[in-house]
Amino acid sequence: MPGLPRDLFDSLLARYARADVVADSDMLFGSGLDITSIAFTEFILELEERLDTEIEIDSLDASIRTVGQLYTRLAGTA
Repeated sequence: MPGLPRDLFDSLLARYARADVVADSDMLFGSGLDITSIAFTEFILELEERLDTEIEIDSLDASIRTVGQLYTRLAGTA
């Protein structure tokens, strides 16, 4: 998803993770942001809606552990 606005990504992820802010080094699950799988799916769905695009959720595998890795994958730079 080239052209993914970083501020949109960060603000939506923070909202769904119920965090004040997110940082690239934050772990998405477990000891980090601890975002639920339902909240993560809702985050992806809202990104799709806002950007009028489709995200292949199967491409978001377990190798993505941090906020920075997720942004990189979604922005299409990895």
